[in-house]
Amino acid sequence: MLSYTLQSLTMQSVSKELFEVIVSDDGSLDNTKLVTDSFSKVLNIKYVYQEDYGYRPGSARNNGIENSSGKICLFVDSGILLGEDCVRKHIEFHKQRNCDSAAIGYIYGFEENDYLSEELKQIINISAINSSISNLSLNPLFLDIRETQYKKYNYRIEDLPAPWLYFWGGHLSILKKNLEFHQFDFNYDGKWGVEDNDLGYQLHQYGIKICLLRSAESIHYPHPKIKEARHLEGYENCIYFNKKFNSLETQLFLDHFLGSDFVDINELSIKYRNLLVNSAPI
Repeated sequence: MLSYTLQSLTMQSVSKELFEVIVSDDGSLDNTKLVTDSFSKVLNIKYVYQEDYGYRPGSARNNGIENSSGKICLFVDSGILLGEDCVRKHIEFHKQRNCDSAAIGYIYGFEENDYLSEELKQIINISAINSSISNLSLNPLFLDIRETQYKKYNYRIEDLPAPWLYFWGGHLSILKKNLEFHQFDFNYDGKWGVEDNDLGYQLHQYGIKICLLRSAESIHYPHPKIKEARHLEGYENCIYFNKKFNSLETQLFLDHFLGSDFVDINELSIKYRNLLVNSAPI
């Protein structure tokens, strides 16, 4: 999957001299470095490694941040295939914004279960990602799993009470200067989930606008998942998250984390806050 992601970076519409690629390895024991090195002639690429002390995606991403030299940090999980204009879209977004903002990229094909994996693999052509995206866009089942909520808010999430709900580390960008004091909390290391929501919450509280960059399109290449174990780990991380920030929205997030559906925390927050205002004594 790493090779697929790196291949998609070789196909970007902007000059390879405009961006660096940092592969941040979380203690893997496979041939990750060899795969990285195989792209050294076609990408400005660097490999960084941290010892294997368990599952530590937040620390691995921080390691990538610390070893980066660009003005924009674009986080891309291994297995995310970027559309050909994706890097250019993120660069243009940060050039055009008048205030500090973070951009959430769009991800086709992400699913919590694996029942569509084989069908997805039949549609995805690693050598023709843009046409694969076009094909996936025709089937509602393959739209970004957050699409229903994005559409509800007319694809403008930046003014919602909890835009960090959609802040997933798989595909997003932020100015590096905004990560000097706000990075991934290492207390989530060892368990799956929520470390990216935590960073989004930090940025939101600091006044950074969290926006959907719908035109920055990508594909999540299917791979096996262990849903139940991950959700239980995520729930434990969510307990820490709620204790850390202790807000209405983090409590709602905790209350609904183990639900079978992607509950709209923003809608619930708006309703509860309106209820509190309307019931306040005169």
